[in-house]
Amino acid sequence: MKKILVAVDLSDLSEGLVRYGYEMAAMMDADIGFIHIVPHPTLWKGYEPWLPPQFGQEILEIAEKKLRRYIKSACSEESNTCIGYDPARIHVIVKEGNPATSIIDLAKDKDIDLIIMGHRGQSALEWFLVGSTATSVARYANCSVLIYRPPMEEEEESSEES
Repeated sequence: MKKILVAVDLSDLSEGLVRYGYEMAAMMDADIGFIHIVPHPTLWKGYEPWLPPQFGQEILEIAEKKLRRYIKSACSEESNTCIGYDPARIHVIVKEGNPATSIIDLAKDKDIDLIIMGHRGQSALEWFLVGSTATSVARYANCSVLIYRPPMEEEEESSEES
């Protein structure tokens, strides 16, 4: 059974990425996993005692809700993207860690055949703090990596909203 992992950064282009992941999974008759990694709060080092203990869990819950919203939107009746797709073949993973390392490790542990991810992340600040996740995953993953680039009009709409 083929397995696809779609790395979703929750940016404006994520809905298109999720839809594209479903299309690829349908073509390959593959199981599909959607993953979002909440980066470690590197700027907070040394301040952990002042952060409420539930803070990290709340961020993970918010991220999971947002990811599930993208999945639900991609599966809406008008999109026709995942009609008939077996829900048992869909997996949602949200965790904290280094995004590139977490994606690479999960792909190896779960024998993923293909990783799909967006061509750019959320912001320049995130890139500065975390590095280019797509570059690291493409370089070090043990499977093929497909870099999703949305249609030009979708990307232009997204940049106008920002």
